[in-house]
Amino acid sequence: MNNLFTPATCPIGNMSLKDYKLSYILLCVIGLAAMFSTSLINPLLSIFAKQIGATGVMIGLSVAGYWIARVLLEIPSGFISARYGYYWPMLVGLILTTIGTFWNAFVTDPSQLILARAMQGLGAPLFFAVSMTFIVNMFSAEKRGAAMGIFQGVEFGGSILGSTFSGFIITGLGFQGGFFLSTLLCALAVLLLAIPPNVRHESASMPKIPALKLSALPKVFTNKILLIVSFATFMEFILSNGVIYTVYPLFANEGLGMSLTDIGLIMGARSVGYVIAMLIMGSIADKIGRKPVLLFGIASTAVMVVVLNFASGILMTAAILFCVGITTGAIWIICPVIAAEAVEPENRGAAIGTYRTFFDLGSIFGPIIMTYIYGLYGATPCFYLSAVLLAIAFIPCLKIAETKAIGTVVVHLKM
Repeated sequence: MNNLFTPATCPIGNMSLKDYKLSYILLCVIGLAAMFSTSLINPLLSIFAKQIGATGVMIGLSVAGYWIARVLLEIPSGFISARYGYYWPMLVGLILTTIGTFWNAFVTDPSQLILARAMQGLGAPLFFAVSMTFIVNMFSAEKRGAAMGIFQGVEFGGSILGSTFSGFIITGLGFQGGFFLSTLLCALAVLLLAIPPNVRHESASMPKIPALKLSALPKVFTNKILLIVSFATFMEFILSNGVIYTVYPLFANEGLGMSLTDIGLIMGARSVGYVIAMLIMGSIADKIGRKPVLLFGIASTAVMVVVLNFASGILMTAAILFCVGITTGAIWIICPVIAAEAVEPENRGAAIGTYRTFFDLGSIFGPIIMTYIYGLYGATPCFYLSAVLLAIAFIPCLKIAETKAIGTVVVHLKM
């Protein structure tokens, strides 16, 4: 596969553009379209659920339906990619997501919304988990952090577009129109993967993925480093999907009097911070190590979520959410890299599936727990509880150590 750019290129992190194949760049664009689609509705989904009759925990379940379905396929996605390669699972995943997104436009009650969201959730691991494993195996250890950071940064650039304009779009087109537009973006992602041959050829040219063995799973599931970063991810997603994406839009609308447009804008500010983190944190981690970046992300997020409790006004809230985007981005880019490096190469698919299962679980329990607390006590306890959970996750991360060798990074626990 020829590189898209010539050697006289501008560097990104510790890599130049000549190091990125066209298949990698195309996959970034596909991820951008997929995330743009998702982010058009997600920041306001709890408000939509309430409009069609959801109350209390049912609002949380409406948000969590997507993640409940995801958790079923995160680990199996590693087996599927080992059996069928990377390309076909990614394509099927995008098709399922497109169908589920289209279904959302016609739901009339919370139960239907949960089922439509579940259809989307079934497709997500087949694309996102498999594409992450694909990229991990595409690059060497000294370039992996930067490559993963850029991929997720560009991918979640769609969050900037979707989150920022979600309020404008829903105000102008209504929720049904928003779902139709979201469906078109998903369909575009399908076409970009299906028609150009680059990703398909790159997948076929890579060495055959060693078949995952069931006998190896206990070793993966009991890997202490993998469990530590997965636990940190679990706690962070309780915050992100329980507080930021579920409780906070309701609180901002009902308690602070913000319009849907205002909420979309402040969520867009968070996405901007997140994408900036994705573009720089991987390269920083390649230079100074994975652990310092991870610890910074966890500690800073715990502080910022408490500060968010005291925010008032669009500018102040947007600034704090921008910072939250940077700090959570540091967690999101480092944890999957450590998860992949904590196991043997042939077990990376299962390791990333395990890691993603934990953030799916956080995304399930977060909205349910936080909407329950919000209904009884208001928003303030949600902020403090999520900060405490992050502080608990910070402690075991102190035990992670890493050793650099030629072409690889070995992560281990301190003795």
